[in-house]
Amino acid sequence: MARGLPSTARLARFCQKLNRLKPLEESSTETSLRRCLSTLDLTLLGVGGMVGSGLYVLTGTVAKDMAGPAVLLSFLVAAVASLLAALCYAEFGARVPRTGSAYLFTYVSMGEIWAFLIGWNVLLEYLIGGAAVARAWSGYLDAIFNHSIRNFTESHMGVWQMPFLAHYPDFLAAGILLVASAFVSCGARVSSWLNHTFSAISLIVILFIIVLGFILARPHNWSAEEGGFAPFGFSGILAGTATCFYAFVGFDVIAASSEEAKNPRWAVPMAIAISLGLAAGAYILVSTVLTLMVPWHSLDPDSALADAFYRRGYGWAGFIVAVGSICAMNTVLLSNLFSLPRIVYAMAADGLFFQVFARVHPRTQPPGPGGSPAAKETRHFPDPFGAPDSSPEHPPQPLPHAEAQLPDLAAFYLLAAGRTRRVFWLRHLAQQGEPEGAIGADYCTLRGIPQRQPGGNRASCAA
Repeated sequence: MARGLPSTARLARFCQKLNRLKPLEESSTETSLRRCLSTLDLTLLGVGGMVGSGLYVLTGTVAKDMAGPAVLLSFLVAAVASLLAALCYAEFGARVPRTGSAYLFTYVSMGEIWAFLIGWNVLLEYLIGGAAVARAWSGYLDAIFNHSIRNFTESHMGVWQMPFLAHYPDFLAAGILLVASAFVSCGARVSSWLNHTFSAISLIVILFIIVLGFILARPHNWSAEEGGFAPFGFSGILAGTATCFYAFVGFDVIAASSEEAKNPRWAVPMAIAISLGLAAGAYILVSTVLTLMVPWHSLDPDSALADAFYRRGYGWAGFIVAVGSICAMNTVLLSNLFSLPRIVYAMAADGLFFQVFARVHPRTQPPGPGGSPAAKETRHFPDPFGAPDSSPEHPPQPLPHAEAQLPDLAAFYLLAAGRTRRVFWLRHLAQQGEPEGAIGADYCTLRGIPQRQPGGNRASCAA
């Protein structure tokens, strides 16, 4: 019967499957992950993801090349724009307190194929972002020691002259990634404690910068003699806003951690709002004192804050700024590595990634390979590829017999999404007419076709 369907109908059915929505779960408190994060934990995770190296590098770059002292307006407008996105995350986080962040929100609102694409984009964001932060951390530490680490590596390993690659292997960046990954694998409680430590040091350093900066402020640096408050005009403020918006993209780690929050419906919206407010206040105040301490046109884009204190005769303050910068980059790195396995776990639990990543360690309970299967997740959420929910409360519902034959493109999509070769193997056995044993039973159940047991261990689908 299925072979006689017009190709347009089969394509329409396939497109309908790609756009299926994930149903909202009525009881969302049960989870395989450990609910151990408080509102404070989530808030500091968000602050750590937003207040990072951008505070020490981005502020000086935007002030000198784009907006001048009006950089504080650029941060203000960027914060307001980020607030609109943050409100969406807060509402989704309260309605769907599950790990997955933008991937899950897209799945329940737009459809499966879009969630698949968004999920992979988020994974690439965290992968590339984590590598970039590790490189920045390594370069900053190397600069503190007068580039002795780079010189030592180049003298012993040689200089690489290959396109699209660094000039030398950055073992320090790889090492910090391995250390941070080890802490993240110990569970949310350990990761949160480490983030608390670095975030507290970073916030203390920021408070020190603001207080000492206002003491050393010179209002003359905003005068017309130095170019005025907005030397690049309104267009410069808008250009700075586009760049400053990047500084507020870290609050999605809160949504990615909602399944491990003690009270997600309250903690997630509050943590997003508080962390965004703290980050916006820090960026605006630091950019204000920076442009008041020294003229905006003489700023060093690479190390604006440390250079500003050095030029005002407070070289020792530059060391404190360096410590704060290292701690801030640590929090951003932890934020990226903390979110990455949770997005992978959410996709794997839905069948859009390799199933080994849908496991949870039985003791520390971080998501990742090597643990026990996330049975609660796969029990409560139906298989997005048509496999029936086999829980006692929801017995398997047979699919129409016309759906027994999927187009080749659908089978390829199943493979690309992480169903691996099993789908092709089941289909091959069905075409032979005699799927065997448990595999045959699984295939018949998957397709909703009645089974017959002619005897022994052989099972095949009834015609």
